[in-house]
Amino acid sequence: MAGQARTGSSHASVGISVADVVAQALEVVAERGVAGLTMAAVAERLGVRTPTLYHHVRDKAALLRLLARDAFTSFAADQAAYEDVTSVEAWIELTRSGSLRLRDFYAAHPGLAGLVQATAGQDRYQDDLSRGRLARSQIEALARLGVSAGEAKEVFEACARWTLAAVAARTAPGDPAPDEERLFLRGLDWLLSGLRADLARVVGRSADGSSRAQPNTEG
Repeated sequence: MAGQARTGSSHASVGISVADVVAQALEVVAERGVAGLTMAAVAERLGVRTPTLYHHVRDKAALLRLLARDAFTSFAADQAAYEDVTSVEAWIELTRSGSLRLRDFYAAHPGLAGLVQATAGQDRYQDDLSRGRLARSQIEALARLGVSAGEAKEVFEACARWTLAAVAARTAPGDPAPDEERLFLRGLDWLLSGLRADLARVVGRSADGSSRAQPNTEG
């Protein structure tokens, strides 16, 4: 299929995996930004000729899409932690710490936030690469607490878009200025405070409904 990362025996022939391609592409982005990402630069870091890279990724457009979908393997611990969430407060705290790490990750890779935002289609929740897995872990944690699928997706989108927008609003690359840091934290805490209250009501209604649905087995 056009524009897709290629798989097959060509990977094994030179010992390159899709994960290797993404990792080296991220290194290039950290140095040059997304605007400076080229197939030649990634191939050089992989230690192969540029034509060899085309056996793994069809073209630069496919490389950018792959990067947007699979740049988040370093957040595997967050994904696993969401599987253990048993309360709204635990979800809020995990999302707050994850948002801070995600903000720093985007800031360290100039242009990546915009790339992710531009490629965030409705199918990303079904994607089995790292972006899709991380999104689903947050949504599924809310579903286990009793939040509907639609509401859980909206909550995830609100948090993700806040972080993306905050990174895009930075006045300069690198470490945030004191005002930017303060405003990001205040905005994030205001957002999560509202979500905490809304989710508590939703989960409370779900629990009440479950209780009422239980049959009376007493004689």
